[in-house]
Amino acid sequence: MKPTIRFMSAGVALLTAAFSLNAGACTTDAWDSESGNGVSGSPLAVARYSEFCAYAITDTSHVQSNHASDARYRARFYVLDGLGTADTIDIFEAYAEDGATTALFKVSFNGSQFTFDATDAGGGSATTASVNGWNLVEFDWDSGSNTFSYWVNANASTDAATGSVNAGTGTVEAVRLGAPNGFAPQTGKLNFDAFESHRTTPVGRLLAGDANGNLSVNIFDMIAVQNEILDPVTKLAIGQPDCNGNGSVNIFDMICVQNIILGGN
Repeated sequence: MKPTIRFMSAGVALLTAAFSLNAGACTTDAWDSESGNGVSGSPLAVARYSEFCAYAITDTSHVQSNHASDARYRARFYVLDGLGTADTIDIFEAYAEDGATTALFKVSFNGSQFTFDATDAGGGSATTASVNGWNLVEFDWDSGSNTFSYWVNANASTDAATGSVNAGTGTVEAVRLGAPNGFAPQTGKLNFDAFESHRTTPVGRLLAGDANGNLSVNIFDMIAVQNEILDPVTKLAIGQPDCNGNGSVNIFDMICVQNIILGGN
């Protein structure tokens, strides 16, 4: 398994980058393959949750990462709801081979709730509600202990799991993020950002309002948000400026950062 694979910006040293902003271009080159008409980009073309680069789909599109027989697999991503109907689509799926024909487990979304489903591997299935704007999704699929735990808008590094079901059996050889099994009859758009996967350790939540990316929230983050509002082309915040997670960076994010600083959020 690739130890780390995530959306990132240039200048951050990681073993693997899922989406990267390099010489002004945001690409999916670090993924093993891509299918469909998904768009990787930075604001204002594509809304992002953090850093400079994110991925948006409006149809049957996905990116794929290949792995090496992982009996345990943890991953985290953020997804921004822009769906036009209440129909359920699969937004993440894991497979038992690189050809991605034998499904093990998946995460589905219908605009109001997520479903975590391991029934293809002989496990269970459960749903949990989503919120408006960006949603944080993390899961821990462990076939060795037959446990599939998930966190929705909770910090897997510090919080108890939102829920869990039986995992079933199998080893992860490939994963797909996007709409691997079709977008129809859905309409609208989904944005994905901050994807990261590990073998065993939690990935956890990004620090909301940390607009300058220094792992703390203070007055300098308000300045970083303000700079992006005034110049959203050349002065993009390098951290997490969408403090309230609504899919855009504006004055309300400055207020959100201020509330965090004052201890009101």
